[in-house]
Amino acid sequence: MSLIRSPEHMQTPWRDLLTAAVVAVVLPSALGLLCLGLVSLVQPVLPASAGVTLWAVGTALMLSPLLSLAGMILTLPVASLLIRLGWFGWLPAAATGAVLGGVIGAMMDFVPGALAGAAIVLILRATLGLLRPMQAPQPEA
Repeated sequence: MSLIRSPEHMQTPWRDLLTAAVVAVVLPSALGLLCLGLVSLVQPVLPASAGVTLWAVGTALMLSPLLSLAGMILTLPVASLLIRLGWFGWLPAAATGAVLGGVIGAMMDFVPGALAGAAIVLILRATLGLLRPMQAPQPEA
């Protein structure tokens, strides 16, 4: 794996790509549930401001699939094209997520949409890398 390039594929690995998309949509929700569980466990010990902040982050993460699913529907065709061309490294994945997240965020008046989009597509890229390890292209000698 490299920052920019990935190996070229003649066909998109759809099974792995869809599995990675499900993980990228569900993982933030699971982290949100973990945050909410943590709030309920340590609520008597936490200062009120820290508890409210942790609760707000947990709630936002738990509800994030409502927005990230729309972004994933737009991301999958772009990711498929980038995978086939060999341009689905970490930086193109982050840029794709930031652009599509920014567009969806602007339509929904959600300011951190670009940041959220980049994070979710990076989760997609990491999961895809675990499911289908990609070797960095070797320089021609």
